[in-house]
Order: sequence, then C-alpha cells, then structure tokens
Amino acid sequence: MSVPLTYQPEANAMIIGVGLMGQHLATHVADWLNLKKLVLVDYSAEIGVGQERMPLAQFAENVAANSKQQVEVVAETVNITSEEEVQALFGRHPGIHYLQHTAGISPKPLTPPEELTKEDILGACEVNLWGAHNVIKQGVTCGGLASGARGVIILSTSATVGSEGRASAAYEESKGGLLNLLELQGRHFVEAHGLILNGLAPSPLRGPMAAQNPTSAGRLQAVEDSMPMGGLTEPKHISAATMFFWAEECWCVGEVLTTDGGYTKHRPIYGPLPTG
Repeated sequence: MSVPLTYQPEANAMIIGVGLMGQHLATHVADWLNLKKLVLVDYSAEIGVGQERMPLAQFAENVAANSKQQVEVVAETVNITSEEEVQALFGRHPGIHYLQHTAGISPKPLTPPEELTKEDILGACEVNLWGAHNVIKQGVTCGGLASGARGVIILSTSATVGSEGRASAAYEESKGGLLNLLELQGRHFVEAHGLILNGLAPSPLRGPMAAQNPTSAGRLQAVEDSMPMGGLTEPKHISAATMFFWAEECWCVGEVLTTDGGYTKHRPIYGPLPTG
C-alpha cells in the first residue's frame, strides 16, 4: 500500500528541548522514521517525565529500549545560547536531517509587562530568540545540518494566545521575534543553505506544572471550555504536525502552522452587534 508522505532513509534526527512535546516525538519517531540516530538535547541533565524527575540519559535509554528498531539514542546537555557548546554539539553529531526545536523559557508568567525588568526581557530573548538563531547558525555554518535538512521551530503557546496574556510578556515578545525569523528568513536559509525551516504555534498544553498551579489550571480549563474541536492541544498533535513538515512532500518554507483546534480563529457574530 502506498503512503502519502515519504522521508529520508537512514536519517539522523535531533530534538532540542525534551519537555512534553519533545518527549512525545522522541518516544515515537524512531518507529515512524528509518532513523540511524536520535539526539535528545536539553539544558538540564534531569527532566520532568510525568510527575517525576528523570535523568535525560535514562530517558534516552528508555526510548532506545522501547523502540522496535535498533536506533542509537544519545542524550546531550547543552546551553543553546553558547556558540561554543552548540558548535561542539553539531561536531559530535553532524549530518542531522530532521530537527525539532522546542526549547524556551517563560519568566514571571502572568506579570504585567510594565513590571518586568530589562533582565526579564533580555533573558527571554537570549534563550527563546538567540538560542534558536544560534542553533540554526551553527547548524548551517559547521555542517551540522545535512543538505536538504528540515527543521521545525516550536513557537509554543504565546504565538497563538499571547494577546490574551496567558504567558509571560517577555516570552511573548521574544517569540514574536522568532516568528519573524522564520517568516522573513525562511527563503534565505533554503536558497543559501538547503535548510527548509517551518514553525508550529500550538495553543496551551496541560502539563504537570500547570496542573499544580490553580491559576494556570483555571486558565487552561477556560481554553478547553471554548475549544471548537473540544479538549486541549496535546503533544500528539504537535508530533503529527512536525511529521508533516518533515515529509518530502511538504511544500512549505517559512510557514507557521497554528495548531490549536480552532481556538484562535475568528468567531463570526450573527445578528445585531451588542450596544453599550
């Protein structure tokens, strides 16, 4: 039986940011693709898996053990804002064909923008904007990304619901810069370096941390209650969209796909407008 999407054989994949979204893709991608190597990259050597903390290396071992294929799964602890560390990362793992970048920080969530400091704003921009830029830069200049590589940058919650102030204003502003990076430089990267970049902008996911915070849990419930397709965005939706952007048949460059179950789409008003 023929399938609508095809991928490169014997490929190398890298996931940067092994949180909810990265973990789901990591758990399944070794069986979805014909991979030789899967590189899992995070800032911390210990990650949250469900309600527990787990060494990143142990998570990588579990992924390899549970895969139906014999795939090399490598754990790497890297500061993505460091040019030297990212250069060294690609030096150890050259020829990456598929990249998913989910790394980001959200300082002082639910804080009015006028109360944020210069350090709050610049700190978010350093990780969320420069960190992604640095990964792309080192990947194309150091030979870390194979010719024709396909990358997916996750803009995360702020790109779709940031106007409602659900995240940190510093986070939203830095992710706005990342949105422009994808849309304005996408053609340059494919023409100059053979790197096909696209992005995903999901609405909020319900993770362990949000469930423990009454305010965040309440806001997530409000989103879920008004979701046209029902429920909340889940990691599986992000993985499916990533696989679409990674496919050879995907004819997109510099696009950002809103993955939110219709939550942010315009709601038409029927009948007369309400009056004051």
